[in-house]
Amino acid sequence: MIQRCATILLIVLPAIAGAQAAASTVVGIHGPQFTIDGQVTYTSAAGFPHADPNLAGTLVNVRAVQAIFDDANYPKQGSRANPYRSNTLGDISWDYPDGPWDPERNLREFLAALPDWRRSGVVAFTVNLQGGGPPDGNYGEKITLQPHNNSGFDEHGNLKPAYAGRLRRLIAEADRLGMVAIVGFFYFGSNERIEITPDDRYVKEAIRQGCRFLKELPNRNVLIEINNEMNPRTYKHRILQPDGALDAVLLAQQTVDRQIPVSMSWSGGIMPRGSRGDAALRAVDYVMFHTNGQTPEEVHETIHAMRQWTGYDRPMIINEDGVSTFNLQAAVQEHVGWGYYDNGLGNYRDGFQNPPVDWKIGSPVKWLFFEQVARLTGSPAPAKPDYDAAETPLIEVAGLKPGQVLTEPAWIEAIVTDRHPRWPIKRVEFFIDGKPYSYRTRAPYLLHNQEWWDMVDVAAGRHVLRVVAYDMRGPRFTELCSFVEIPFAIEK
Repeated sequence: MIQRCATILLIVLPAIAGAQAAASTVVGIHGPQFTIDGQVTYTSAAGFPHADPNLAGTLVNVRAVQAIFDDANYPKQGSRANPYRSNTLGDISWDYPDGPWDPERNLREFLAALPDWRRSGVVAFTVNLQGGGPPDGNYGEKITLQPHNNSGFDEHGNLKPAYAGRLRRLIAEADRLGMVAIVGFFYFGSNERIEITPDDRYVKEAIRQGCRFLKELPNRNVLIEINNEMNPRTYKHRILQPDGALDAVLLAQQTVDRQIPVSMSWSGGIMPRGSRGDAALRAVDYVMFHTNGQTPEEVHETIHAMRQWTGYDRPMIINEDGVSTFNLQAAVQEHVGWGYYDNGLGNYRDGFQNPPVDWKIGSPVKWLFFEQVARLTGSPAPAKPDYDAAETPLIEVAGLKPGQVLTEPAWIEAIVTDRHPRWPIKRVEFFIDGKPYSYRTRAPYLLHNQEWWDMVDVAAGRHVLRVVAYDMRGPRFTELCSFVEIPFAIEK
């Protein structure tokens, strides 16, 4: 009952707060659903008359944590002349192909890309004042402190003016577009940039300053994520660990006067009832967690486990997973928002996390996500990008030719040639008429996992088979892909 009252306050208080007068986009919480401007998201009233009903009340989002990125070490480190070393991916630098690193250029190009994201049906994104591990595998080093220095707070928890300025402009543009900014404060490997003390006084000051900054803005299109993947291993401040998380949540909620919803992305496992970690998850205004590396079946299981633990009275959101839209589909089936995480290679083409980032929908991996979101939300799909990469997989489809009419079960197999000597094929996905249909993680890559596809669950008529082959490009997260589309027909 206490939580239900708190949820109501989150909706009412922004409407009466003085700072609200200039805002045009207001994110709210109504029971287990998110609202924008008082309307349940992805409904006709919210401007999505043709959206999948399971999307109602969710936030489909993109992990864009480096949108306000900078490195205090640059150019002495992180430049092309003085790169960081990665055990997994070689030299790491932030320089653009045509010039030096520039945090203002990074932000400008991010803001320029947002209208296309929103046009495709994406209504939210995550940004973080300490960013996120840029290279896949976080350099592969057995250290905790990341070598680059990307922190929006100084060692005593003071919010840095340059980061605040970039964040202000980002939130204002998202507000104008009707989008929600999920603003994170801390990231593991960078939280140590704030001095560690027994009483956590400096990281508490960072929470206060971050919250006060957001509260004093005229915008209310913001959700707070205290830290990315709160866990007991990689965070050095007790208040950023499960046993201290309750203090962080209550401090943030008190500082914003419950005018901005507060949570953290949880990575501490299911905690015992009555523990401090359990109390923290019962105090947050919405429940947020990640499903990286999981299959679609495991995404369903994780959502069920989190609901069994935390209840059904607040919205749930996955704000980091991977690039597979099969996992997006699994989350949508559970009425949970889903976060696209495309790490990339720092080549100003692939991915959204390794600077320098090209924020446009400019690769097949990106296009497949935004195209699927457009289908789910009833929005216009983006144009397919021009893209040429010599090492992406080659796909040949055996058993089905363009225009073929199937009248009986057929052996349909994707024969995938891996053209990269180091990284293996990770997954092959099959879509029929643009909708996820089946997938396999090892050869033979058979449609619907059947040696002879029986077609029983596909209607007679004209169809299009899309085959997507994903190839790993790093030790953990980065993936590139190729795809082919084949029109065919079924007669029964």
